[in-house]
Amino acid sequence: MSSNAVQLGMHDWFIVLSPPHQALVQGGVVSQHFSAGTFIARRGEQSRYWIGVHSGLIKLAVYSLDGRGATFSGIPAGGWCGEGSVIKRELRRYDVIAIRDSDILLVPVDIFHTLMTESLPFAAFVIRQLNERMGQFIATIQNERLLGVDAQVAQAIAQLFHPMLCPRTSAVLELSQEEIGLLTGLSRQRVNQALSQLGKLNLVNVSYQSIRVVDLPGLRSFGLSEL
Repeated sequence: MSSNAVQLGMHDWFIVLSPPHQALVQGGVVSQHFSAGTFIARRGEQSRYWIGVHSGLIKLAVYSLDGRGATFSGIPAGGWCGEGSVIKRELRRYDVIAIRDSDILLVPVDIFHTLMTESLPFAAFVIRQLNERMGQFIATIQNERLLGVDAQVAQAIAQLFHPMLCPRTSAVLELSQEEIGLLTGLSRQRVNQALSQLGKLNLVNVSYQSIRVVDLPGLRSFGLSEL
């Protein structure tokens, strides 16, 4: 079995495809390694691929000419992104950046459209994905504008446990304070303060380069009473 087949076999949408459609994807998918800090796709470029994370962590973000930035979402291993731009065959509306070294699966736009047209299970998956992603984006904007910093950090971590968008997240996140800062746009020092507070509330346990979520429901609800 090829390495592409092994990697694709870990993703639910691929498993439900018919054998001919699986063969189509296996023959066209591109597997590529990106080092931390590398751009996987750039804002303003043509959307040529649907992007999946086999291993690692990436983020979707935009930056202004004066260096200001906004992060929309973090995508851990098992997650996929960019289907909206691929469906519309439009220019990418945000940068896709590797936060850590990541192995990425790239499904070409023409294969994606063939699956959307011919595979009902795939089309259903993409529709659910779009719906969940829209809800996540709305929550992210809400959190940045209305929540305190501690709650922003709590919600950023909780989003990595979304059952559909992040299906392979385990209870222990191999996530550094710097990486959380990259996801939230906060300084490492401020992230450290927030994690300390969340630890005191027994929501997380923090150790070197990892965070264990102790109370996921509590983490998801933390700070939302402010709204």
